[in-house]
Amino acid sequence: MATYPPSGFAVDLIICDSAVVADGKLYIQGGGWNVLHSATFPFQQDRVGIAAVVSVPYTATNQTHKLQLWIEDQDGEQHPIGIVPGPDGSPSARMRVEAQFNLGRPPILQAGDAQNLPIAINLDHLVFTSPGAYSFVLAIDDAERLRHAFRVVSMTGMGVAVGG
Repeated sequence: MATYPPSGFAVDLIICDSAVVADGKLYIQGGGWNVLHSATFPFQQDRVGIAAVVSVPYTATNQTHKLQLWIEDQDGEQHPIGIVPGPDGSPSARMRVEAQFNLGRPPILQAGDAQNLPIAINLDHLVFTSPGAYSFVLAIDDAERLRHAFRVVSMTGMGVAVGG
């Protein structure tokens, strides 16, 4: 039987070019990187995928939980993850992805067994104004469960292609 942190939830995350969930499985394209390169700033990355597996403990099934994902820069400030229309129609920065989940207990689940919840989040047109260290932060029920670091680096004058 798996051992869980005191919070009960265990989370694994991989940064990729794109991710999707189908038939309860994660499908990952271009996964496992942690550095983005750009010759100029501001720099826009067309797509960044987040492939995560949340291990939901038996005692947390049949309950609604809140999942949040955001990016922090090296100073701990939240970084915009997208632009959405504001109340007046003008562009507004979106700072987090939020979702709810509720896993039931299927008949084959044994008491004490956890269930895996695969999650795919694709963030399009992320803009980075400067090089630096960043982290994806994943929280469940307002408690941070995972912090995954990556870096955006300047490749000025080196002729390196933009992207992951």
